[in-house]
Amino acid sequence: MLKKSLTTFIILSFLAVSLTLVIPNTAEAAQPVLKWGSVGETVKTLQQTLNSKGYWCGAVDGIFGKKTYNAVIKFQKDAGIKVDGIVGPQTWRALGKNSNTNYTQPSRGTARTLTVVATGYCPCYKCNYPFYGQPSYLGYPLRKGIVAVDPKVIPMGSRLYIPGYGEGIAADQGGAIKGNRIDLCFSTHQEALNWGIKTVTITVYP
Repeated sequence: MLKKSLTTFIILSFLAVSLTLVIPNTAEAAQPVLKWGSVGETVKTLQQTLNSKGYWCGAVDGIFGKKTYNAVIKFQKDAGIKVDGIVGPQTWRALGKNSNTNYTQPSRGTARTLTVVATGYCPCYKCNYPFYGQPSYLGYPLRKGIVAVDPKVIPMGSRLYIPGYGEGIAADQGGAIKGNRIDLCFSTHQEALNWGIKTVTITVYP
């Protein structure tokens, strides 16, 4: 009887250890990883926390742009942790947001479709005169994926899907971009010329 009880105890102990190794820490896994281009309520939480600690990232607008990125970099350097501008579990813990903090990923709501006239541009001097060398309206470097929009039609920071182009973010504006018009940033001037002017039905994610 004693031998049987001892055997049962050993088996149960082995199973308990195995489950501990296999089952991930769900609280920590639920922490959002934020980086340049992230948007939502959790970014606002990050911005509020950084501002309160003296790492100024500007207005709490829920958009992870240049100011938020620079604040994260400075905080990571001062905290002696990995400096990559990405807010993962290590940075959250250093900010005082441990794995027991209840983080929820913001809902993007319902996507909508919109038919627009899409043109192309690139970071070159010709496309950006007299603002050559400056970042997008939200502070992002001009590169493929940056889309200029009319904020009255598409809110800044919105995620977009453009057929024939791919994913993008509404991060720029332009004097000629009014109403149902968008301007897609390409890596080269020739790619922008190849795109030309197209009427496409895009998907806008809030």
